[in-house]
Amino acid sequence: MPTKKPKGMVELNGYIPKETKREFKLACTAIDRTMSDVLTELVENWLEEQKKKK
Repeated sequence: MPTKKPKGMVELNGYIPKETKREFKLACTAIDRTMSDVLTELVENWLEEQKKKK
């Protein structure tokens, strides 16, 4: 059964090493946050850094 997509959200796909994904999932679980929540924060921070470089 497909999971329900939160309103206003889209899926983002990419490939990372299997071990990196495992460590990321463990780290997110350790701080009681979803991988989606942390990925959103990381991408937003990266975008802000890119704006500063212009």
